[in-house]
Amino acid sequence: MAENNNKQVYILSLEANDIYGNMIRDKEIDLNYVGMIPHSLELIKLKQEGLSTMTVKTSDKEISNDIINVKFKQKVKSGDQIIKACKSKMRKLDKKIAEAETEEKKEKLEGYKEKLKGFIKHISEEKEDPQTYKEKWKELKNDELREHLYENGFTLKFKNIKTNKIEVITYKVYKRSSSKSRTGQVLAIREELYNEMINWSRMYLPFQDNQPIDLASLLSYESLVGSSIEGTIKINPENILVVDDINSEFDEICNVVRTDKKTGLLDSFKENVKVSNSLFDGQSLLDEQYFDHAGSMKLLRHHFFKSAAFNTKIQKFLEDKCPDDTPYNEWKLTDMFGNEILAKDVHMITTPSSLKCLKFSNVFAEEGENLKDKEVMRRLNNAMFSHWKGLVSSEGIIFGVCKHEKKSKHGTDEKGNILQSLSYQMVNCLPLNKDDVAQLAGYEKEYIMNLKESDEHFIEHLEKNTNEMNSHQMLIDLYRRNNDIVHTEIFREFRSKEIYDYGKKVKSGKVRIPKADYCVMIGNPYEMLLHSIGKFNVKNPELSLRGNQIFTTMFDFGVDLVGFRNPNTSPSNVLLAKNTYNKEIEEYFNFSKNIVAVNAWEFPLQDTLSGSDYDSDTVLLIDSEKLKIIAQACKKEYRVCINKLQSEKKEYKLNKLSMSEIDNILAKSSKKIGDVVNLGQFCLSTYWHLKSKGLKGRKLERLLQKTGVLTVLSGVAIDLSKKLYKINIQDEIEHIEELPELAERKPKFWQFISESNTIGNRISYYDCPMDYLVKELSYLKYATKREDIDFRSLLVIHKVKQANRHQQKKIRDNVKKYSSDIKSVYSSINDEDERNNRIKNIVKYYNFHVEKLHVKEDTMCAILMRMVKDNSEDAIRLLNVLHSTQKEVFLNAFKPKNSHL
Repeated sequence: MAENNNKQVYILSLEANDIYGNMIRDKEIDLNYVGMIPHSLELIKLKQEGLSTMTVKTSDKEISNDIINVKFKQKVKSGDQIIKACKSKMRKLDKKIAEAETEEKKEKLEGYKEKLKGFIKHISEEKEDPQTYKEKWKELKNDELREHLYENGFTLKFKNIKTNKIEVITYKVYKRSSSKSRTGQVLAIREELYNEMINWSRMYLPFQDNQPIDLASLLSYESLVGSSIEGTIKINPENILVVDDINSEFDEICNVVRTDKKTGLLDSFKENVKVSNSLFDGQSLLDEQYFDHAGSMKLLRHHFFKSAAFNTKIQKFLEDKCPDDTPYNEWKLTDMFGNEILAKDVHMITTPSSLKCLKFSNVFAEEGENLKDKEVMRRLNNAMFSHWKGLVSSEGIIFGVCKHEKKSKHGTDEKGNILQSLSYQMVNCLPLNKDDVAQLAGYEKEYIMNLKESDEHFIEHLEKNTNEMNSHQMLIDLYRRNNDIVHTEIFREFRSKEIYDYGKKVKSGKVRIPKADYCVMIGNPYEMLLHSIGKFNVKNPELSLRGNQIFTTMFDFGVDLVGFRNPNTSPSNVLLAKNTYNKEIEEYFNFSKNIVAVNAWEFPLQDTLSGSDYDSDTVLLIDSEKLKIIAQACKKEYRVCINKLQSEKKEYKLNKLSMSEIDNILAKSSKKIGDVVNLGQFCLSTYWHLKSKGLKGRKLERLLQKTGVLTVLSGVAIDLSKKLYKINIQDEIEHIEELPELAERKPKFWQFISESNTIGNRISYYDCPMDYLVKELSYLKYATKREDIDFRSLLVIHKVKQANRHQQKKIRDNVKKYSSDIKSVYSSINDEDERNNRIKNIVKYYNFHVEKLHVKEDTMCAILMRMVKDNSEDAIRLLNVLHSTQKEVFLNAFKPKNSHL
């Protein structure tokens, strides 16, 4: 596999209302390059087409104005609404000005107030021309704003960072970004790049403007080439064998979620229903020659192609199965289109579930052709496959590799057992009592106590969690220089906060347990090999795995394992599996420990694991005697939930208006994913609480039914980027919220998962597993009191009077601004990726400026002494900046002491 030597390109991520304000109201735009085009097949193509980029000197980041990420979180406010908001801010500012402690702060606040006054005056003056005011300062709701920008595009003015000249760029709405496909955000592209890039994204297929089309799917699949890749691999499409997907259909008594004809709302019904599993959904088999010794799975991307390809001895299998009367070099296989391919040339086996372009084969149909005719569709699918192969070949037969299987990043316990983290949904979906939870949290309780009592343990913890945004490495290096640093107030306060934050994280359900890890699933792999040569008999199949049997080398064979998949929302999503040895799987597949072969033939695996498929979906497998007993109880008492909702039949056309309609639906629904999951956990918490009080009957059953509804609804909300349904998610949420069994106050653990600042006033203790966990972790012993050592006593004293006062002030001012900028980011940017990108930019910017200074020993000593004297709240940040930019002088400012070695 080729190494990823290419960097991502950072782009602007702007609110649509700010874009509108720039165009119509001459509002300046804050140029923060916090969006990103990752290294991908798309970025490679963009650069070939002349994507204009610049390198930022302070961060060494490559940026571009040719593509912009557009968000639609805020409407365009009217002039009157803006004036009202400004006046409200001014009233608050008057109070802050009166309370200002320093003249500097007072002047800053007064300056902001004057700016607001000027803005009000500007808008008010424009009211003198009613027609202009109406057009320029009218309100635009989000839906209207999206429609306006999608249909008309937009033009922005920039100041070029190299030339300082004003640059005017016209943009057209392009496509969803791969990483933000579920949020309603969209990419806009420089007009000159649009035609080639959109045609390339759509495989140069002969789509016609305004033609009826499955637009939701098209918008999803055209973005696949934009997925971040860690490298590339060459696979000749002439070596790919495409075989039909196979479904296993069987009857099972389940909780069926569908629309209740009486109420028009969703409900759950106990029914004997036909369950359907797609055996090879999203997976491919790839010959072992394409893998190095370490990997067993590569998640591949190309045009309308998304598949997890697994390390398989395809050629060995085919040689072993070659008919006795046929020379191997002459043996031919037949693909699903009727094409023959020599067995010796087969390097990959895949299905239509991975080759998404086959959904649009009708673009090659002649007028009047019957698309229900199997022979017609076989010919059209073959035409599409030929077109796809030609395009892949013309681009150098290069596939993007997005990721591979990885072992746990949480390490091992003292016995060498691998550790992995649960989620709050997993913990809360299990019928656990207080003792069970105490046992489950055993490792974390011991770990937290070690953080409190053992210096080396705490330093090891910092080492595992160091990154460019935190101060861990600085403290580690100080400890290795002089371990008495642990006795200083600065270090003790940092340690206390770090342990408190870690405790909060565990209380949010992120509990590490031993003998657990995630494995990438592959479905019925040996059956897929048999199917490729026409030897899988669906009427009387010979199965390598049956029922709940799985195959993984992560654990011993013959043991039962408990499995979860995210999102996990109810006790019906708990898998109990039997790890089973199979000779054929061992012989023909090269699977690492983090791969698991599963069976979905006449077993409801996919619905148990929240609608799983095999395009790199993972399952958390756990070897725990206690959890096995719990999982067995779940299997007996809680039926699998099945989604029988009707998908949306509304016809969309290939135009920007339809695209804006779909993205508006998606944006509104995506905001509800968290609400759906949380409401499901609220229903489940209430179910456990009332059950513990002895409640039985209809009320308890109703809570469980609604939990099932929300289980299905969460999957629906997540899938909306490619499939629409005839439901109103908000109506469903409001209906369930009205259940009389649901109290006003949420469970206590809500304070660790909610983003609300006031949730602490609206919680109560529930008898549910997550509240047991919170209680279990809330009464740990305090740390042993430590001797206090003055920070200054660790310093090598120099002549501070000879220190460079200009440098001291410059560094202190930089750190002060740095802290202010970081606080501003946390208060203004909610998106985690954008927030982290912005923080990294800030860190690099200030480090760049301090790094240019040549700080001498006496100046370093003076800065550190002054820091202690001022009792600076930015002490850790100041130390970190000095460590990052003046490392040798900084560390030498401390007396060496190695008693910890």
